Amino acid sequence: MPSFALSADSHVIEPPDLWSKYLPAALVDRAPTVVHEADTDRIVCDGEELAPVGLLAGCYRRSEDVRLEGRWDDDVPAVGYEPGPRLEAIEADGVAGEVLFPTLGMHVYPIKDRELQWGLFRGYNDWLADFCAYAPDRFKGIAMLLHEDVDASVAELQRSRDRGHAGVMVPLWTGEENPYHDRRYDRLWAAAVEAGMPVNMHTSTTRDRSKAWNKGNAVDNWVLKTSQIQHAILEMIFYGLFDRFPELVVVSAENDAGWAGNVIERADFWWARNRKVYAGGDTVVCTHEPSYYFHRNIKMTFMRDRTAVLANEVIGIGSLLWSSDYPHHVSTWPRTPEVLDEMFRGVPDATRRAIVHDNTRDLYGF
Repeated sequence: MPSFALSADSHVIEPPDLWSKYLPAALVDRAPTVVHEADTDRIVCDGEELAPVGLLAGCYRRSEDVRLEGRWDDDVPAVGYEPGPRLEAIEADGVAGEVLFPTLGMHVYPIKDRELQWGLFRGYNDWLADFCAYAPDRFKGIAMLLHEDVDASVAELQRSRDRGHAGVMVPLWTGEENPYHDRRYDRLWAAAVEAGMPVNMHTSTTRDRSKAWNKGNAVDNWVLKTSQIQHAILEMIFYGLFDRFPELVVVSAENDAGWAGNVIERADFWWARNRKVYAGGDTVVCTHEPSYYFHRNIKMTFMRDRTAVLANEVIGIGSLLWSSDYPHHVSTWPRTPEVLDEMFRGVPDATRRAIVHDNTRDLYGF
């Protein structure tokens, strides 16, 4: 079976010795480490527990066997951190290339010690650049930043671009005091535009530990979690971020996309009906109707979302990016061809090609 699809959101699994090799010597003792307990292994960083071992490569388990508990040596295969075996695994699933996000790194955004946090970011970014260099036409890395530190973020964005990364990521949940539309972050967005790097916001990345992936109930964590990205994107649009930076591209990663059809239609109506009500206030300042920015500035990845595929006329074909999420437990691997055939049943081949391949190729430079 020829490999054709490009995944706009897949994940490496950082080996525990990554940071012992890439961190400054003064921080090595505080780096993530595997703690062996009676019933499971845990990954701990400076007292903070990171992602559960059992889910790191959970796509290798059947649904009835999914669990949080696990052992690093038994549950984390080499495909997570070695590029050679990984290429073989994705090619067998019909995937030609991947945009790579972190796994453990997603959970270090709440860390309060900025020296340690930035050490982890830079160490991961360097390791990922080395990983992607194995096959730069097949792997595209996303570097980690924290927008609150504008000077450090601008410098790291430029350094990461020079090291070959195709985009940057910032936390999805910023907290009420640090909204992305605040003008104090404009230098970062200007740097992203100048570098031609899309800014990615991945699910389960938060500055507020109370909003972490394992907080709340099943409804909040599994079904309604997409409300976080909706809030973030609508604030960017309504508060005029994309009027100031018309070439800025923001990617919603692993938040699905079917919701966007309804949100776009609602946003357009309320903008048209109420923008004079808010004239002179601090809420509605965008120049165009929200759908204009969705189609121009926003990209959304999804794994299984036939609703999004069928609503492409409203959402915009160019705004949709398919992803496999390999090797996490909700990945389409090893059934990607079947999943794609089902999702795109009755859909024109040109639409399928754009969403499964061309949009990701063009955005990340495959």
